[in-house]
Amino acid sequence: MVDISVVIVNYNVKNLIDNCLASIYKASLHSALNTEIFVVDNNSIDGSVSMIREKYPSVILIPLDANIGFSKANNIALKQASGKYILILNPDTVLEENTFTKMIAFCEKHKDTGAVTSKLILANGKLDSACKRSFPTPSVAIPRMLGLSRLFPNSKLFGKYNLTYLDENKTYEVDAICGAFMFIPKKVLDEVGLFDEDYFMYGEDLDLSYRINKAGYKIFYYPEVTTIHLKGESTKKTNLSYVNNFYGAMGIFVRKNFTGFSRLLSPVLRIGIFYRSLLSYIKRIFIQFLGTFADIIIIFGSLIFSVYNRFHIFPNEQYLFIISVYVVIWIILLTLFGVYIRKNRLSLLKVFTAIIFGFFVNSSITYFFKEYAFSREVILMSTVLSLIGLFGWRLIFIIKNFFESKNILLNKSNLLIVGNKELVVNLEDKFHNKYNILYLNEISSNTNIESLNDIILINNINFVVFTDDTFSNQEILSTMWFFRDKNVEFKILPSGNDLILSRIRGNIDGISLIEIEYNINNKINIFLKRIFDIILSFLLLLTVYPFIWIKNKLFKKDLSKQTSKILLLPQVLSGKYSFVGYPVWYDTNGNKYPGKKGLTGLIQLYYYEGMNGEEMENYNVFYAKNQSLALDTEIILKTIFSLRK
Repeated sequence: MVDISVVIVNYNVKNLIDNCLASIYKASLHSALNTEIFVVDNNSIDGSVSMIREKYPSVILIPLDANIGFSKANNIALKQASGKYILILNPDTVLEENTFTKMIAFCEKHKDTGAVTSKLILANGKLDSACKRSFPTPSVAIPRMLGLSRLFPNSKLFGKYNLTYLDENKTYEVDAICGAFMFIPKKVLDEVGLFDEDYFMYGEDLDLSYRINKAGYKIFYYPEVTTIHLKGESTKKTNLSYVNNFYGAMGIFVRKNFTGFSRLLSPVLRIGIFYRSLLSYIKRIFIQFLGTFADIIIIFGSLIFSVYNRFHIFPNEQYLFIISVYVVIWIILLTLFGVYIRKNRLSLLKVFTAIIFGFFVNSSITYFFKEYAFSREVILMSTVLSLIGLFGWRLIFIIKNFFESKNILLNKSNLLIVGNKELVVNLEDKFHNKYNILYLNEISSNTNIESLNDIILINNINFVVFTDDTFSNQEILSTMWFFRDKNVEFKILPSGNDLILSRIRGNIDGISLIEIEYNINNKINIFLKRIFDIILSFLLLLTVYPFIWIKNKLFKKDLSKQTSKILLLPQVLSGKYSFVGYPVWYDTNGNKYPGKKGLTGLIQLYYYEGMNGEEMENYNVFYAKNQSLALDTEIILKTIFSLRK
């Protein structure tokens, strides 16, 4: 006989469901219960299906050819489930080991249980308020829609929606729980029915909770069991489809379930739902078109300034009309050239092409519409100013993204690895320039959870990565809860899966020795690198070099190791050295190593006492393989900023 049937709907969260399934198996082994696991995949394209088949062959996998939504996908598995209890679970959750035993014990003790949920905590350790809710009756929904529940979360009058006034560490009977974790006796589902398939996503858990209550069963929030909920990973909430699904679901619920007085007030609720959804639409549309609005303001301002500069008058009504025409033409052309497609929003080339093309279009108006035309000097000046403005804000974002992605400022975060060092020591090369890496076993011989908390506090740890079973999920959960109000992020690295670690912060570049075709030997790259060296060295020779030379020769001032390299600029200009390359003191041991010696480089930037030859060779190979002007610029900027450390 099957004790528990776990049902999960997956959609493009391969790494998360890996964590989730691993925790389910742990909980199952801990409880010694007979467990079956269903995973319904809504046509994922991230390799989830193949990963589950290979890594978890005992899972009952149901791959679908289309994304049919949460309700329909769950129902496919629920119709096949044979367990005495059903656990409906999100793929972005992690269970603690005693989840099943505690949940069954609770249901056995409370025979009238229709559904029960655990305490759901987010990745930052805080409570997911959606795990306990009231039905959206007028007295509950109106304060929520007016924002009063957020302003007064501890008020019984205004905080009913998520029951924020209740002690989150105590057990309560509640109206509804969320679909991320719903533990339900199968006999209850057999009686009240499965999810209502009119809901695509959101609202189906509320509807099921309503029908369970209506059938005379009780729904509980039970915080003695805790579950991690990486909310927002499995369902992104940044696009308009979220607005449609969420507020559409609320409308379906009101229409289907409200009767009597609540039914009479349902138009008020629908107006409120419309109002909130409209605000969400406006907010998302504004964010989506923020770049377009900025361009309109810049072009409009450029035209007004140009008219004022030419005629010394503020544009009158006639001028404002033709200015608006010019702005519309430029915005249309920017749109047609694809500037407002997400991937092209920061494309300087497309902006330049569209604005220049618009210059000729707008200039032609001066010939065909004499009554609205004015000096072509105005068009020319406004074109130049528009280019400066449109380029300006895009360059700011390009530089910002570059600095963040490349960590130019060399800001390091403290990373604590908990577990077997041997599992991750080969990854250290990937992290040392972004993280100060500490290992628990090297800091302390104690491996209890209290010492871990002290170590995180004393060493000001920003990231904690658990790499093995040193601590149970329950202990990890307690640590996360302890640091819920601190700036500490936690990651779990399942055995054999180092992809989770790389999710800590952006892309972390590794060193690959597989490819043998190096960028630095590419003829185009050689040419561009040489031009770059000539231009930059020439500029520095005219500006910085004379002051350094005078300081060294006339004032006999001792120069720092880095500053003294400025004196080698003539050799860079002549081609003997490059700005970026292997160190001038580096011994190649007779190897015909590609590239030139450089004033700076990866070895110079990350050198430390005791660096061995293999490490230096790895840096050299990495640079030769990946050399580009962007990488050279990154290394030079990091070198400059490192002087300030």
